[in-house]
Amino acid sequence: MFGRIVKKTANSTLIFSEGKTVKLNFASRHDLGDIIDENDTLLTKCQNRDKLQSLKNERDYYIQKFEIIKRIKEFFFKESFTEVITPKLKKERISETNINLLDTKAGILAPSPEVELKKLLTLGVEKIFELNFAYRDDFEDNLHKKEFLMLEWYRALAEPEDIIFDFSSMVKYLNGSDILKYKGFEIDLNKVSYISYKDAFLYHCNINIEKTESSKLKESFSIEGTDDKLEILDAIFSLKIEKELGKDCIEVIYDFPKERAALSKIKNGYAKRYEIYIAGIELGNCYLEENNFEEIKRRFGFQDREFMEYMAFGMPPASGIAVGIDRLIMILLNKDKIC
Repeated sequence: MFGRIVKKTANSTLIFSEGKTVKLNFASRHDLGDIIDENDTLLTKCQNRDKLQSLKNERDYYIQKFEIIKRIKEFFFKESFTEVITPKLKKERISETNINLLDTKAGILAPSPEVELKKLLTLGVEKIFELNFAYRDDFEDNLHKKEFLMLEWYRALAEPEDIIFDFSSMVKYLNGSDILKYKGFEIDLNKVSYISYKDAFLYHCNINIEKTESSKLKESFSIEGTDDKLEILDAIFSLKIEKELGKDCIEVIYDFPKERAALSKIKNGYAKRYEIYIAGIELGNCYLEENNFEEIKRRFGFQDREFMEYMAFGMPPASGIAVGIDRLIMILLNKDKIC
């Protein structure tokens, strides 16, 4: 046995070994941060003792993070999902609004496993999930990284409400309680509140987005640099509405403008897309999936020819979701930013 010295007393030494703190019944001859074995033999001398506290915090965080990841997989195995791993480097990808692809000399890094998982749906896999890294060329801040963990799952013949129930059940399983506490909020995980995109603007900003002109929106919210009404609404939503969502329960925004459909179906003039919020933070993006080949071809042409071949083969009706796991872990561990 060996480990790093984290505490010393007059007659004992605490070391961190194999994911836990172990007490040795002697006072080590060595210093905090050094790595020793159970006989007090020095294995590695610590050269950066100023790093000790931050390393301890990182160690504690990563132990908790990997336990959460393990429990996520336990949840989906318990629900009879099939776990898969799909390619992350592609020659072709479809382009979606607001998703900036990371292009490398070797190919495009996958912004999500969506198209690969849908290929598997066409082959008859009915309940499927993947927890893996995804890549987007975004700015980096407390909630964004270029490389991040994404959990995505699909169920054939399911409705978005079924997927949202999966989500709330998973969060309860990970939290160990029906009440999630985060930064002063107490979120009831048994309750899901739905509000349409249009009504969210009316309720939180007193704006009828179907009747208010772009120029008036820009003036009211001091927005510059764009005349695209959808982009203006995106900016207002991000600045004024998001932070108000999911303060006491899981909150879902639905019926987005049809131009924001991506790979979701469009019904009654709205995209059947559902964004999930907890404590003002977007955690999931759920679709009633578009499985009509001609409609997908109309939107995207043959940007990803292999994907289109699978869609022409035929995908069953399905719903699915992408969840930002770094953000979910941040909330579960009551942190200020993703790590």
